[in-house]
Amino acid sequence: MESLGTQLYAFGIVLLAGITLGLFFDLFRVIRGLLRPSVFSTPLLDLLFWALITPVLVLYLILANWGELRGYVIIGLLLGLFFYRLLLSGMIISLLLWLVQVIGGFLSLVVSLVIWLASFPVLLFQEARFSWSHRQKSLGGTKRTWHFRPRLRWRK
Repeated sequence: MESLGTQLYAFGIVLLAGITLGLFFDLFRVIRGLLRPSVFSTPLLDLLFWALITPVLVLYLILANWGELRGYVIIGLLLGLFFYRLLLSGMIISLLLWLVQVIGGFLSLVVSLVIWLASFPVLLFQEARFSWSHRQKSLGGTKRTWHFRPRLRWRK
């Protein structure tokens, strides 16, 4: 029989596993709200969620009590999930949504900067061409046009 300290340690680890499960679930909810999956892709996202969370839960169970699944393990998972949803879920979702807005704003700024840098040489060329043509007109000069007349052998 295990000592009380060992059992409390295992119960604490399982509570932490329930909190981690809630954290992953909130992250999944935010991602799913952003992506708005269709009817066909929803089961794929659910499968991906469980494929990611299962190894984490197994690791917690191995740390807690060498992977033995007992009644207090299920109770600890449910209590950890309940306490997370009650105390932390609202703050975490707000934080994740704020983080999405900050990252979206930063990416928008980076894309705008890249587009501006890519279009800068074109704008500079247009400005130089515009000022050159107005300078020629103000000086009374005619605009030179280049004509290309190929010399063909059979024409004389």
